[in-house]
Amino acid sequence: MTTPLQQAQQEWEAHTTPRPKNHTYGKRNPEIIVHEFRQFDKAIALMNWDGNRIEITKLETLQPGQGGATRLIFYLKALAHKYHVPLWGHARVYEPDPPIPVGPLLDYEKLIKFYLKHGFQLREIDANTSEFSYFPNEIN
Repeated sequence: MTTPLQQAQQEWEAHTTPRPKNHTYGKRNPEIIVHEFRQFDKAIALMNWDGNRIEITKLETLQPGQGGATRLIFYLKALAHKYHVPLWGHARVYEPDPPIPVGPLLDYEKLIKFYLKHGFQLREIDANTSEFSYFPNEIN
């Protein structure tokens, strides 16, 4: 028998397409790892399905300002509601790996406003990072 989180992951994988991206650790460490992003609409997300929550590890838009990230968040919130599992992650700005989308990316202040606008609770960790969470049983 599969858990609700496993069911949410299966549905995510059925409605998204693989979009792997290479990540280099830096100039001193030439090692390249592959991040297994998946694409939904015009945005991609690197997800973690361990534990008892849906975790967004990284989220990137492919076309800034076109609503792709919003549609991806709506879809993940719908999965959270359907399977009664929380949605969680860290809001922080990072430099995306190539290919980098053309257009203005969100700064930290706009990123926080994005998550608040979409019904997430935020807890500041430091000046550059906040934890965001969405609990479907607590929200209409």
